[in-house]
Amino acid sequence: MALLLLTLVPLLRAGPAPPPTLAMPGAHPAAPLPRANTSINDIIELNITSPVGQFAPGSLLQVTYRVALQTTTPTPSATVYVPGLVASFPAVPAPIIMFLPGHNLTLASGATAAAAPTGFTLRNTTSFNGTHPSNLNSELVALMSSEPFGTASVVVQWNWTLRTADGAVTSSGWGPTTSAAIHPAQVAFLQSLSPRAVLPPASVTACLTGPIQARTFSLHAETAKPFDDFVANTTRNPLGGPSTFCLTVLIPGTITPQTILMHIWDYESVTLLLYVLKVKVVNATAAAGPNIAPPSWTSLANGVIALGAVGIGLAVVLVARREPPTPPGVSGPTATSRSSSSPASGGGPPSELRTKRP
Repeated sequence: MALLLLTLVPLLRAGPAPPPTLAMPGAHPAAPLPRANTSINDIIELNITSPVGQFAPGSLLQVTYRVALQTTTPTPSATVYVPGLVASFPAVPAPIIMFLPGHNLTLASGATAAAAPTGFTLRNTTSFNGTHPSNLNSELVALMSSEPFGTASVVVQWNWTLRTADGAVTSSGWGPTTSAAIHPAQVAFLQSLSPRAVLPPASVTACLTGPIQARTFSLHAETAKPFDDFVANTTRNPLGGPSTFCLTVLIPGTITPQTILMHIWDYESVTLLLYVLKVKVVNATAAAGPNIAPPSWTSLANGVIALGAVGIGLAVVLVARREPPTPPGVSGPTATSRSSSSPASGGGPPSELRTKRP
């Protein structure tokens, strides 16, 4: 047996290396991550120093971020499309997780632009010990820009501010102090995803528009529990191809009623995850009912759920949803929150956005 293993090892090493496995969103190691950009596939994953001390109910926690842009050819105006982000803070009685809506930031090459701050008011006495870092991440979704892939790079920093009822302010300052450059995907606007509810076997089609010619896109469908990336369609839109490019996958009849995730990827020298969207698989009974009209993608993309702390031990949580970027000049959604002792119908933790490299 030992001889057989020794014989197989060189053969295994000689084969093509498998692509790296992406980390599961929301699953962070017990030890603090380094204070740097640990991005995979040009996503945001940034740690900075956490707050320290005890803060009374009514204290306001605000988070914002900024991007610095560099391009290979100087340009007076470019747009960076930042997806919805999640900021997490270790705290007692429970961690705080905040959703930051997506922003389109327009700036010149060599300039810096900041997003509007997102705030959350503490609902109960909250303690931070500063032992573990606070984290900002895009949950595997890539940044996009108006520039072709590889011609633009951005550096992202973020900060938090805590303001008490008596006006005292504590701030992290911009960090991390050293952050690796991210190369955004060139923007591809989601024109449509339909239908949003299917009775298998049935097709689901995603259509993209924008600067999408001479690019390769991939539409994947997956179940979350158990995880199964069960169907995909990878197709190149050639130079001179259509200005609206659609991909279709067939949801087989073996998929049971549940919410499945649709991933839209951009294949460059690396794979870039552009969108994570939901489709509801229904059975024949539900399909025959009067209320199966699928909601618009905007109603399912960016939603925010706040689980207010009711007594000791309940978390204050904001759950993120992905929203496609809006064209220049169109405002993105405004973050909202509500208190509840249980998730709203259809909600789910960021971990439902888990994925793997195709």
